[in-house]
Amino acid sequence: MISADDSVFPNNAVKVIADRSRLLDPAGDVQVFLRPLKPEDPVQSIGVFGSLWLPIQDSIEMRGSDSPGPQEPTLQRYSIAIQAFVKDANEERGLNAHSVLSKMILAMLYRDEPLRIGLAELSVTMLGLTERTRRWGVTTQRFVNNELDAEWLYLSTVECWLETETI
Repeated sequence: MISADDSVFPNNAVKVIADRSRLLDPAGDVQVFLRPLKPEDPVQSIGVFGSLWLPIQDSIEMRGSDSPGPQEPTLQRYSIAIQAFVKDANEERGLNAHSVLSKMILAMLYRDEPLRIGLAELSVTMLGLTERTRRWGVTTQRFVNNELDAEWLYLSTVECWLETETI
């Protein structure tokens, strides 16, 4: 049976980001989930989840296997999404709170030293190979808002990437 282990990529990076996200609101009013957010989630929520894996094509190596056969990439890139969600009956207050939360997430990704250290230390050994973090960055932040049943819903999604190396 496969064990339910969150210590492999990208879940290990998701967990590190989610743990740091929990500290953005010292009062603890912002709820953090390890999944995409839903409209029924609490009025201030953050969702963190892996969204894509891509091999870096020019790093593909044979690793001793005969051709034809699969060649494994030495470098791969994981996309991780971080969603910020605010629900409020007051349009202006909701928009302002969402803007602050969205900016706090970006600042965390760029400036949080414990996050940088946590991501840099990620490493997984599986099936005789070790995968470790090489570098990461932020790609985009998209904003969506809507009104539903007299409540304003504000959602932003930051897309960041994590590049790993398998050796």
